[in-house]
Amino acid sequence: MKELQRLVRLIDKYSPKLAPLIHIQDDSKLETKLFNFLRESVVLSDEAVAKELYGDEKLTGSFRTLKSRFRKKLYNHLHFLEISHGEQRSSNIVNYKCLSLLTEAYALMVNSELKLALKLFDQVIEVAEEHEVNEMLIKALEGKKRIFLYTSEAKMFHLCDADLKRCYDIQCFEREALAIYDHTMIALRGHTNPRRGVVESLPDSLEKMWLLYEKSNSSLIFYHRHILQIAYLEQSGRYSEIVQAIAHAGELVSANQVNNSWYNTKYNAYTEVYALLQSRQYERGLELAAKNVKLFEKYASNWFAFMENYVLLAIHSRQYQLAENLLKDVIENEHIRKLSDASVERWELYRRYFVFLVEHVVGERQQALSSEITAKLLILPNDKAGFNLALLVLDVLERLSEGDLDELEVQAERVRKYTQKYLRGEKAERPRLFMRLLLLALTRQNAREAREQGQQLLERLQAEPLPGDAFTEVEIVPYEHLWEHALQLLERQQGQL
Repeated sequence: MKELQRLVRLIDKYSPKLAPLIHIQDDSKLETKLFNFLRESVVLSDEAVAKELYGDEKLTGSFRTLKSRFRKKLYNHLHFLEISHGEQRSSNIVNYKCLSLLTEAYALMVNSELKLALKLFDQVIEVAEEHEVNEMLIKALEGKKRIFLYTSEAKMFHLCDADLKRCYDIQCFEREALAIYDHTMIALRGHTNPRRGVVESLPDSLEKMWLLYEKSNSSLIFYHRHILQIAYLEQSGRYSEIVQAIAHAGELVSANQVNNSWYNTKYNAYTEVYALLQSRQYERGLELAAKNVKLFEKYASNWFAFMENYVLLAIHSRQYQLAENLLKDVIENEHIRKLSDASVERWELYRRYFVFLVEHVVGERQQALSSEITAKLLILPNDKAGFNLALLVLDVLERLSEGDLDELEVQAERVRKYTQKYLRGEKAERPRLFMRLLLLALTRQNAREAREQGQQLLERLQAEPLPGDAFTEVEIVPYEHLWEHALQLLERQQGQL
């Protein structure tokens, strides 16, 4: 009780006059009313909030004071969040917890409550060691060492000092590895030409990081190397190896060679499903997607990102009923409006492709997904070597379904110009081959003739691996399937003549 009494007196002495936290349960207070109003309502203007609280839209001094005080108390609340491990990566939660404890410990040190501070530093050490967070371990050991210096406890001082030296050695390895990771990732997210050079140097970077991991046994180094390895394999189009890399990481975690807190379950679940989609392992991908979608909260942007791969798996495997159910789940989710404009446009593009497949290929009228998510696509058309290609292909196929001979010649010219201007380099080989097939469909009104003349091109397309860059994003429907659909449209037009 004496310990509690000292804490009470310390807090009473140094706390601000106004309560530092919001009393969420006290509905009589304006702060609580403001909290509940903002939680339940859409984003509102200051005037609308003032009217709700004071009955007048005028922004008085009282309103401004309330708003300022409310903001400060919200920030104070950030010290007391209870974040579950299912919502964030474990290492991030551990850092948050340790930093909160360290803040409390240093507050006690400043006020000469050294014994109480030691208890908190020991808590940090216990958590940091369990989850292998070396930076937090160093901060706690440095705090203890400082206290033992103040209290002239030489034996404990030297023990802390020895522990710190081991941690500092690991820290050096970790910082070297993180420097490699940071500089590589920023280059990979940059322009095409510098990125190509970084991709070529990635094997050496991965080898350096592996040596640093072996020297240090640091799970932090393994975690960042794992992400770089996946980035390299993706850039190289080696999607089956991504699945293997994720499996290997899971094995190391199971064998306690990598700390479980540094295994990002959501990231690996998302990446594995994406890699299975790109490596055309549809059955396994759908099975894993159905299992892992539960890891993501439906209000989070990560859920929508995961669902993109899930929907594409269903479309690629021609499970159109499943695709319809998934698309409805996404479109009817109220949180879709929180996504970026580019993300919303992608979902509209997926919807349009699905409706085309059902109506023109399957031959059924699609009602459930007939309403547009967004009326205009403003961002995707500017992605000339990416999603704009998907838009062009869909538009051409829709015109092909109409069977207007004069219009088909116009579309053929569009395809020729687009191919010459934008589809260059070895990475564009798959779309280039498909566009040549599409030209056959547009210029040969006989389906049998188009099929025969396109057979060699089709075989080359089937043998061509998926590239490891932006072009991997545009095959909403595999080009091989689209060629079949184009031939079906031709046959249908012939039957109507």
